[in-house]
Amino acid sequence: MPHRLASLLDREQDRIALAWASALSRLRPSAFVYRPLEELRRLGRSYLAELIVYLDRDDTAQLREFIAREAQLRLNMGFGAAEVVQGFIVFRDLAQEFCTEIDSVDGNRLILQRSLTDAIDFTIVEFVTQFQWLAEQRTSAHQQEVEGLQRSLVEQAVHDETTDLFTSRFFEEHLTVEVKRAARYQRAFVLVIVDIDHFEEYHARHGPLAASAALKITADALREFTRELDVKARTDETEFGLAMPETSLEAAFVIAERVRLEIAAAPPVDLDVTGAELTVSIGLGAYPMHGETARELMQSVRRARDQARLLGGNMVMQAEAATG
Repeated sequence: MPHRLASLLDREQDRIALAWASALSRLRPSAFVYRPLEELRRLGRSYLAELIVYLDRDDTAQLREFIAREAQLRLNMGFGAAEVVQGFIVFRDLAQEFCTEIDSVDGNRLILQRSLTDAIDFTIVEFVTQFQWLAEQRTSAHQQEVEGLQRSLVEQAVHDETTDLFTSRFFEEHLTVEVKRAARYQRAFVLVIVDIDHFEEYHARHGPLAASAALKITADALREFTRELDVKARTDETEFGLAMPETSLEAAFVIAERVRLEIAAAPPVDLDVTGAELTVSIGLGAYPMHGETARELMQSVRRARDQARLLGGNMVMQAEAATG
């Protein structure tokens, strides 16, 4: 494209930009109709300036950058791709009308018309490509945000905020599944219930920070002396559940005793609480000896825990065998 044709287009920027803005403002239906005429005129001048550079240098880099910015801007403004493409088509029609006004003697009309048409078609294709890519990126980002929120909600639903153990609801569902698995494969399974002794008095005497620390100390002890496959949960305000598959009653008793001793030896000294003795009562039982269903097993183990508390607390008590 000779430089003088780009210059010719440059001289007619105001007229073409105003004609384009007027045409866009009359489109029905279109989001363009809600935009001020002067803003549309500025948009037309900007696009014309990019076309002039493109025609003068035959370099698509700057025009591509302009289209990418416009695609991002229109997407942010809530435009659809079809609306913007409609605007480019109107521009192409106006450009072709402008070309008919050029004196055909010098042979510039057809050259300019063909070059402008190619440039505008390039713009449309590039814009649609950019717009679609940006829309997909936004959809993907939104989907990731939604999935992240869902994961967060799931985490909140199944994890206790204070102890970072599972919640009671999750533990009850897991216990039902674990008992069914133990029945199907004839494998050992032990349930342990740990309860902090005299927690209300502990809370009243030492305050909420010490009480919160007591919960965390109990949770940490359960984590320290059990395996990752052993599911641990805070099942009540002061109660913790421990599901131990593939474990004998004797081995579970030894672990429960270690947990009890660890908690008794670890008062929340970081809170400068003196005399804050922390102890737990623990009950444990095995499937199917102490219950053939998750509910029966839980009831038997909780009765053993209650018996330990009645005897003064700070001890491990095995459940009584279920009677037929």
